[in-house]
Amino acid sequence: MAGPFTTPVAESTPFEPERNPDSTGQQSNIVSENVQGAIEEAYWTAPGSIARFTIPLLHNGTVDNGTFLGYSESIPGDDTPIILPRKCQITEFTFSNNRTNADYTLELRKNSKTAPVFFTVSKVNTRLFFEQGLSEEFLPGDQIYVKYVDNGTNARDVAMILFFQNIV
Repeated sequence: MAGPFTTPVAESTPFEPERNPDSTGQQSNIVSENVQGAIEEAYWTAPGSIARFTIPLLHNGTVDNGTFLGYSESIPGDDTPIILPRKCQITEFTFSNNRTNADYTLELRKNSKTAPVFFTVSKVNTRLFFEQGLSEEFLPGDQIYVKYVDNGTNARDVAMILFFQNIV
């Protein structure tokens, strides 16, 4: 009987990503030169993977001025902050409510409800919208606070989804 079998490991197996566009015109974004690296790249960057996650914020009923949005109106975001589980950055969010004529400002803060605002947006006569292009980074355990400021007709029955991208 011969000695133990040895097989190549993924880290030592070369990987050459497809550089020619596929039928949809897409090229591979993977730059790793070994199989292990390619697997890890795909894991951390694939749409719908752990690379991206969301946190929903809800408020049933009329939102009062100065309310910090949280997991629900029963768990306001100032007393029970939203805690980030990993190193990440907020990239976008959606906001909707059931009033077409709501006037409001949203202020996003990091680690304290009195911290400087890192992103703010004001809307007039707006029922729903989305924002993209945010890039505030968070470490595991950091908190995010979303303050609702009433500018006229209050929003009602709010759903807000925060989108985060993992940072490796």
